[in-house]
Amino acid sequence: MKHQPRPIRFLLAMTVVVVAGLTGSSATAQQEDWLAFRGDGGRGAAMRSKPPIDFNVPEGKHVAWKMASTGRGIGGPLIIGDLVIVTGCDGEDERDIHVEAFDSKTGERRWLRSLRCTGRPYTHPTSANASPTPASDGQRIFALFSSCDLVCLDLEGRLQWYRGLAVDHPQTGNDISMSSSPAVIDGVVAVQLENQGDSFLTGIDAETGATLWEVPRKRGSNWSSPQAITLGSGKSAFSVQDPKQLLIVDARTGEELHEFEINCDTTASTSYSAPMIVVPGAETVALRTDSSGVEVVWKSNKLRPQRCSPVIVGNKIYMGRGSVLLAGSLVDGEIVWQKRLPGIETVWATPIATGSGIFVFDSSGKVAVVRDDDTDAEVIGEPVVGESILASPAVVGDALYLRTERGIIKIAASAS
Repeated sequence: MKHQPRPIRFLLAMTVVVVAGLTGSSATAQQEDWLAFRGDGGRGAAMRSKPPIDFNVPEGKHVAWKMASTGRGIGGPLIIGDLVIVTGCDGEDERDIHVEAFDSKTGERRWLRSLRCTGRPYTHPTSANASPTPASDGQRIFALFSSCDLVCLDLEGRLQWYRGLAVDHPQTGNDISMSSSPAVIDGVVAVQLENQGDSFLTGIDAETGATLWEVPRKRGSNWSSPQAITLGSGKSAFSVQDPKQLLIVDARTGEELHEFEINCDTTASTSYSAPMIVVPGAETVALRTDSSGVEVVWKSNKLRPQRCSPVIVGNKIYMGRGSVLLAGSLVDGEIVWQKRLPGIETVWATPIATGSGIFVFDSSGKVAVVRDDDTDAEVIGEPVVGESILASPAVVGDALYLRTERGIIKIAASAS
């Protein structure tokens, strides 16, 4: 049975809606937009961008602007045209959920949309109900919260549809903050909710909010995110992982296309750079997709990340393991170099590769910038945020956008 989005009149009866500072935006998807968790393909790379490597937020060095967010949030930002999008939560048990947009040039808030969640918002103190990173197709924003609430807004902040997925699945609960981020391709939003209760993967129509398909999943805590991919045949698909398998399903129908017995990570997520799919787990597995199908190319039990997801640049893969950054070959999985990073201990945010270097963010707010010298590496910068960084950053142009627990910071060379 297909579930339908709840009518707006019903939604208003069960939520509190506030819009502040609403202004128009003509932003559309551009090549340099940052539309999902870890950017295009989850690769965590923007090699044409050259952000500064010596910024210092407490001192204001290279800080273009810094703004407080509405509530707490640890999901990464999106950049859509001239808008910076973040989610937040506050109120009793973080039941009030927010999506807000800031002007990318000035930091001025453009609009705020606030609602009341329908599911259970309880999270671990180090997490938040606003834990997943939202996704966008360039026209709409799809914001998922740990309470299993999925909100769709247009670029002016107007509500398009709202799904209380825990209303449809009462046994779907929040396991210490479910933080799986949504993915979107070919007009379908994929949401993966896996917990100790009712677990499922669902494909939702991006325009209407109606359920297109639903796939039952095994019970158990899983914080990894689905990844939108395009198979060698040209078919749009999603890859999803759990501790025992990697599954590739048709984006439009949910039909199972490929299944691999892989012990996947439940925190780090798959990265995709056509034609390669890199799956973190007990051992990292690389698959290649072409017109004949999908096949395993190599496996490595040495080239593995810790918490954060793989970063792909050209024929290199970068993996963060706490205080160590590893570089491996995308061709065969062999380790090319590894570098111990000063001041870096606990890393939750996926590193970001840019034309300036590879930025690695410690959860304490310390940063290391690494230059890849092909067969070796050098730490070329130790900038300072000074606030906890758990969210993976966004990069557009020559600017870094950082999501702290209670704010958003734009780093750019022209600022002082």
